[in-house]
Amino acid sequence: MPGSPRPNPRTSPAKAPLSLDAIVAASLDLVDELGCAAVSMRRVAQVLDTGSASLYVYVHDRRELMLLTHDLAVAAVELPAEADGDWRARLELLVERTVAALATHRDLAAVAFTEAPTGPHILRLVEEMLRLLRVGGIQDAACAWAVDLLGQYIASAALEAAARTATDEPAESLADTTARLDAVYQALPADDYPTIRELAPLLTVGGSARETWKLRVILDGILARGANEVT
Repeated sequence: MPGSPRPNPRTSPAKAPLSLDAIVAASLDLVDELGCAAVSMRRVAQVLDTGSASLYVYVHDRRELMLLTHDLAVAAVELPAEADGDWRARLELLVERTVAALATHRDLAAVAFTEAPTGPHILRLVEEMLRLLRVGGIQDAACAWAVDLLGQYIASAALEAAARTATDEPAESLADTTARLDAVYQALPADDYPTIRELAPLLTVGGSARETWKLRVILDGILARGANEVT
């Protein structure tokens, strides 16, 4: 428009300086908005109003960026204190807190299925898990394998919880899922699936108690096997 003043670079708001923290934060925002599949170097660069090439000064590739994003997601997880109970109670609480932290970021927990996260925040949690397992009398070799098993549980439980809170595509409510599965199980031919038909009322109930039971079964197994070296 004729007569419109041109933007004055001296008075226009300065663009925030690019940094690794800003890149990872932008990636996490994209995960929260659209999911992991939406995160690309180009898209993150667009959010930060810069070119894709600028990002490679800070991260090697998308794989590294997703690992850093996963690490940021667990940065605020608080380690249990002695007041929270014995070693097992604290371990259960730490796992539950980690699941809860990842579950607020859509499918980000899936990163741990195909990668071995080694950022400072996740390593802080792993360190505490290993320490607590040792306090519980678990032998070192079993500790190493147990923390891997707990990591798999955390990823799967977080993904399941995240699916229940997705906002873009309305996910089935727990009640809807239960009703749908009940209908499927009850419609199965009893001659072909007698056990499923008989247990159908139990296969879809439990809620949070089911998740607690899963974790405790894992820990029971670790205790049963972990007092001796793995073979």
